[in-house]
Amino acid sequence: MAKIKENIDQMKEAYHLWSERIHTQKTILQELKEKYRRNTVSARTISRWIKEFDSVPFSESEQDKKYEWRSLTKYEIPWQDGKLANYLNSEYYHQTGTMATGRQVKWLWRAWHSSDGANLTPRDDIKRFWTDLINQANAEAEWEYNNSIDLSFNIKRRINRDSNDS
Repeated sequence: MAKIKENIDQMKEAYHLWSERIHTQKTILQELKEKYRRNTVSARTISRWIKEFDSVPFSESEQDKKYEWRSLTKYEIPWQDGKLANYLNSEYYHQTGTMATGRQVKWLWRAWHSSDGANLTPRDDIKRFWTDLINQANAEAEWEYNNSIDLSFNIKRRINRDSNDS
């Protein structure tokens, strides 16, 4: 039987930092200490986690880095929609003040195509449209990210989105 994982929130935070490819074990530990203070996991635990992180397929971890136009294929966005993806990324930054990840732009792109975005007129409530679109994309990206993490690190079984999670 697999050992039950503890400190899942810290593990996810460490994975997020690691996936940016700019943090070392030491800087990850420092970041976690700032947030979790005395409850921070040990350097040894982070070292073990990084070994697990290294087993995540590159194509999966790439989606959690900041959006890059040259990575459209990794986000499953066709090249002919590259201009739209750049526009969605720009609008995400304009609306939230933060840079989107590839995963978030992928879900923005999907949400855009399932919405009336292309049919907006100046009389429409554009701010509300963008808020709703970004919230939908963030929720989908977060679900996909958490499901990916849970499966990659054997935290829990895949949850059917249509089933009751209660």
